[in-house]
Amino acid sequence: MNIQISERAERFLRQKIGSKSSPVRLVFDSEGCGCGVNGIPALWILPAQDEHDMIIHSNGVPFVMGRVHAIYFEENLYLDLEEGFPSFRLSGDSQLYGQNIRLLDKRED
Repeated sequence: MNIQISERAERFLRQKIGSKSSPVRLVFDSEGCGCGVNGIPALWILPAQDEHDMIIHSNGVPFVMGRVHAIYFEENLYLDLEEGFPSFRLSGDSQLYGQNIRLLDKRED
């Protein structure tokens, strides 16, 4: 799996991650969305990669994903920062996964 990160999205991510080498996890978050096939994409900054994570090849910031979430996403993904908002737009070759995707810092949880 690959994710192409725009320059402005990468700058924003690096600013939020800071000097720590923390990966960003792409999640298909189904909590509170009904059944397991209903969900929304989310981005979480993690303290470390989990043993069940797979690496997503990126052109910048390190990304990972839980292997069970891979079925919800295409092989090639594109991440951009929404103009004027602290949120992201995630798309693939054939669809838009979401706009207004928030970045949550899970290092303190």
